[in-house]
Amino acid sequence: MAAKSLVMRASRGNLYTDASAIPHRRVALVLGCPKRVPGGWSNPFFENRMAAAAELYHQRKIDFLVVSGDNHIQGYDEPTDMKEALVQRGVPFERIYLDYAGFRTLDSVVRVKEIFLQDKITIVSQRFHNERAIFLASHHGIDAIGFDAPDVAPEYALKTLFREQFARVKAALDVYLFHTKPHFLGRRIAVGYPRAVLDPKEADQLAEMMCAQLPNLSTLNQYLEAEASDPAARPLEPDSNQITRTALYDDTFDALFRLGQYSLPCLVNRLTDTHWMPDPRTEPLLGVPLAGDVAYMVLGQKGVPDLLPGLAHKKQMRKDEYFLWPSVGDRRKQLQNAVRAWVHGHPDCCGGSTIDLRAAPAQPIFRMTADQISASREKFAHLQPGMSTREVRAITGKPDAVQARGDVRAISGEEPGEDPDLFGIEPGDHNETLAAIYFAERWADEISRRDPLRDRYVILYFSGRGNFIRMFSNIASIPAIFPRSASEWQKLLWGEVANSKKAGDGSPEKWGGG
Repeated sequence: MAAKSLVMRASRGNLYTDASAIPHRRVALVLGCPKRVPGGWSNPFFENRMAAAAELYHQRKIDFLVVSGDNHIQGYDEPTDMKEALVQRGVPFERIYLDYAGFRTLDSVVRVKEIFLQDKITIVSQRFHNERAIFLASHHGIDAIGFDAPDVAPEYALKTLFREQFARVKAALDVYLFHTKPHFLGRRIAVGYPRAVLDPKEADQLAEMMCAQLPNLSTLNQYLEAEASDPAARPLEPDSNQITRTALYDDTFDALFRLGQYSLPCLVNRLTDTHWMPDPRTEPLLGVPLAGDVAYMVLGQKGVPDLLPGLAHKKQMRKDEYFLWPSVGDRRKQLQNAVRAWVHGHPDCCGGSTIDLRAAPAQPIFRMTADQISASREKFAHLQPGMSTREVRAITGKPDAVQARGDVRAISGEEPGEDPDLFGIEPGDHNETLAAIYFAERWADEISRRDPLRDRYVILYFSGRGNFIRMFSNIASIPAIFPRSASEWQKLLWGEVANSKKAGDGSPEKWGGG
């Protein structure tokens, strides 16, 4: 009875049966069981768990799944069975990670932290099983909630429920007496988006570099529109270490957002920056956004409350007023002082950065030498806005991947059309229809899983006319490039070509050849 009480107390308030009510968590741990019962019949425990896990994914309550089960003998493979069942229910296979050493619940729970590097998870199983799993998780430093799959009819469940009473006693003994460890640990696997490997000094330097690239932030509107279209959606979590909902929307924004508190100081400093920048809104109203205005938008997404209405003595402000009000007198400085004071009074604001040395693999997949980076710096220094795709290709050489809107032409391993959002090109992004990426350092196999905190690369963007417009860079020695004024921006996008006798046609085939 004591073990039962301990287990139930640990899970109290952390169990959910309604997918619409459960909080979003990046990763679900799906606990395994046999796909079939003796006699060959389908196992209702298995079927209900797979249905519950798929429901969480389709309700956008989880982004990745670790399926953990037994695979200790040939021909018995719970993780693979679970993966196949989830794929049949519409969960993308690339969102599922297999743990073959989940021999028992303790192994599964501890390994999700030690191997898959997750300490904040949703556990999926039946209620009795979730209670015990959460008990174990709480004693291993894991913040776990449970999503209860439907119970099984009593005639199928009596034996399992009887065994559960002994399993709870064993769980208590494992925690308090034996301090039991998993059978196996092993190589760490970063689920989904790779964690950044940075020290605090590197994080500060990267934050300053990204703040200086606010003019390259061109798709902030997609974050705002996603929130407006889904009132029930939870805010993005800088410490969730993930591509939230989809792939990267914008490399500059994602870097600033995921740097957590490291990017706060430079964003606050930029609030008084009055340099012109391209408008990141899909449908601009009044007012011309300056770098300081967009810094304020990013701070709001990171968790800083909207202080402008209070400063303007208004209950509510129109969207255009956020650009018009600060343009008068010393109001930008007033806003900066107010934000700085709020941040000082809320030191826990805005999440920690996704910086984790534990997850560092031994070697990157690709890394340029210092001499190669120096040579690249010389090449990119010759680029000028307005050049044609042909002129740029002659200077920079073959890229690692190219994307025309809706048509990926990756040069290193990915098939055309696999990831239409490789560079965040969307119909509302001005008149940009072509992008190309060059890596100096890469840690993930898939280019679409590039990490703006860990990987080092540049992205070149071109207009529908085939003109070079701007360049994103997170390589310290290669400065970013973007137009200096609204008139230059408009000319490059819609008018005559600057600094070039003839524009290319923007076709990705211009890049894919030998």
